[in-house]
Amino acid sequence: MCALGEINNGILKIGSVTMPIYNSTEKMKVPDVLFYENRQHMMVMEDMLKDFLLGEHLLLVGNQAYETLIEDNVKRFNWVEGVGKNKIVDRFLHLLNRPREYLQLHRDTTVQSLTLQPSVKDGLIIYEDSPLVKAVKFGHILVIDEADKAPTNVTCILKTLVESGEMVLSDGRRIVANQVHVEGRENVIVIHPDFRMIVLANRPGFPFLGNDFFGTLGDIFSCHAVDNPKPQSELAMLRQYGPDVPEPILQKLVAAFGELRDLADQGIINYPYSTREVVNIVKHLQKFPTEGLANVVRNVFDFDSYNNEMREILISTLHKHGIPIEAKPTNVQLAKDIVHETGQGPVHLNIQGFPLERHEARSLNFTEELAFWKLPLDEVNLVCDVTVTKEEEAENVLYVTTCNPVSLYFMKVSGKSGYFVDLYDLFPRTVGNVWQPFVTVAPLGNPLKGQVVLHEEEVKKM
Repeated sequence: MCALGEINNGILKIGSVTMPIYNSTEKMKVPDVLFYENRQHMMVMEDMLKDFLLGEHLLLVGNQAYETLIEDNVKRFNWVEGVGKNKIVDRFLHLLNRPREYLQLHRDTTVQSLTLQPSVKDGLIIYEDSPLVKAVKFGHILVIDEADKAPTNVTCILKTLVESGEMVLSDGRRIVANQVHVEGRENVIVIHPDFRMIVLANRPGFPFLGNDFFGTLGDIFSCHAVDNPKPQSELAMLRQYGPDVPEPILQKLVAAFGELRDLADQGIINYPYSTREVVNIVKHLQKFPTEGLANVVRNVFDFDSYNNEMREILISTLHKHGIPIEAKPTNVQLAKDIVHETGQGPVHLNIQGFPLERHEARSLNFTEELAFWKLPLDEVNLVCDVTVTKEEEAENVLYVTTCNPVSLYFMKVSGKSGYFVDLYDLFPRTVGNVWQPFVTVAPLGNPLKGQVVLHEEEVKKM
């Protein structure tokens, strides 16, 4: 089992992996975020620390599982969107005491904006080094967020930086990895030995609408497949975000969102509802405890309510787990009044026996019919139902119910005699022949073997 992060005498220990704490002079750039530790996230950090000790760069990709590739001494990360990639990275850097340079990409990102950052100083626009160049110079950790949103032809310039440690900047300067290449040359930046890169991205396509960052640069990274927290880990984390939120509500949220993620994996719904949405709901309930759960979850699901098919799936899933979204005051279903009835009986019935002859149907013709018997029915008798018990073949009993009048015939399949019971006293006809009973039969098993239940379908009488 992976232990939580511990720091003793300047040594960070996560699980079985240890590493000295970095002595940073840039204390202001060391991230410090609200983070509730759980065992599943610490196991991920333990794997991250192993890779960090090997000097590898990290790429965190969301919502797909790719096989791990070891190439060029670099690791690739694989994540599901919304499980807290930024928070875990910030917590990881906080434990290591490593300063961070943050760079968030978007659709309008250009090669120049990756290396130069415009700013206003004394009323003039000046261009300064971007977080990428600063991290390379000073040995900070460069965190590139939303890397899939930028065009792949722009992010491809990171390939040479990761693979060979070289990169040409838009202003003519060159980043090199070897100090030997600097002598006698101007406009050359040497990569600091402590420089690392952690890239965050989501999978391409709907609903994230990003580019295939993994397909373009994935071969130079390695990954650890990480999913949403398991129900117990997620529940423990939500308890810390909402200590005053009732436990049954937390359990309902975890169960409902767990099923929604399964539906997303099956392709039934599009958006993979993640831990991020659940945490926001719990934080809202913690701050506004008097607001109903149904109103709070609407903040997450209202966008999908415009799709009728999606809306029905969401509502049925939430209702299944006890979240009363779209409930109305008129939705009151009281228990039905129980009508007390007293059964009649017992009625003593006369059982009459008669001989039967078995005729083998397959003696002359090829047919699916095995055998048949002729019952002594009256001309006005109609067969209502036929059934047979599930016993050994020699012990099977065949039951036949008829109407007009209601009668029951039964016989052993292997026997040579049958029996007749007149049920007129139990199912009498109405006056004027308006109602004719229609009776079905069901044989009972042990310990009521040999007994049957008769059901009249018109007046629901047994």
